[in-house]
Amino acid sequence: MNSADEKKRMIGRMAKEAGLIDDPKWLERLDEPVPLWIVLDILLRWMDRSETTDGPYD
Repeated sequence: MNSADEKKRMIGRMAKEAGLIDDPKWLERLDEPVPLWIVLDILLRWMDRSETTDGPYD
């Protein structure tokens, strides 16, 4: 296994642990193309989690 494969697996595990992906079968298919709606869903979930309501902005 090369370092690129290890990095892909690490990213997949981190995404699963963070709750960004909820189907563990995706971890076996990290090289497959993903439909745009799935990518957008993951990004929207990430944005929701990273936004804070107690910041200095109104």
